Amino acid sequence: MTKLKAEVVQTKVTPDNISLRKLCSVDFVVKLFLLSLLWMLFTGWQPNSWVVAIPFIVTASILSVYLAPKKSSRINFKYLPYFLVYFVVQSIRGGWDTAKLALNPAQNTLPGLVKFRTHLVNPSDIFTFMQILSLLPGTVSAYQKKGELTIHVLDLNSFNLSEVDECHQYVCKLLNIKANY
Repeated sequence: MTKLKAEVVQTKVTPDNISLRKLCSVDFVVKLFLLSLLWMLFTGWQPNSWVVAIPFIVTASILSVYLAPKKSSRINFKYLPYFLVYFVVQSIRGGWDTAKLALNPAQNTLPGLVKFRTHLVNPSDIFTFMQILSLLPGTVSAYQKKGELTIHVLDLNSFNLSEVDECHQYVCKLLNIKANY
């Protein structure tokens, strides 16, 4: 199994390290635009809300440019269509299985916890995997410590660990993480 090293970089925002180049970057402008659009959607396009919005949106955009961790993995856009199909199918399966359990409470289920070891080290990658894993039918990733995930399973009788492994592979491919599959 490939071992990846995690690097923690602490960034302190001071007047000395704020550069005009970063504030004019595409990253900053995109974040400013997206946060403004989000604000408009939340407030129902109310013009008088901008008195409050402008300072917060500008501050949030500046902080996100300076404090956001550097991305260690990039999305593989060639693989994105395959991942989206997987994502939609698993979302539907997960919703269907949960609905069956909710509508048929007399069904004999055996809830439990399952351990799964991941080689992901970047906290953002682990978080992404855990959130996507929660879409699998009958699973919720509950806890993560040192590369080991504890997964809550609604029914151990119908649970298949290979589905978790498959999800792990899809996430690794999407995030361009080389791994031993």
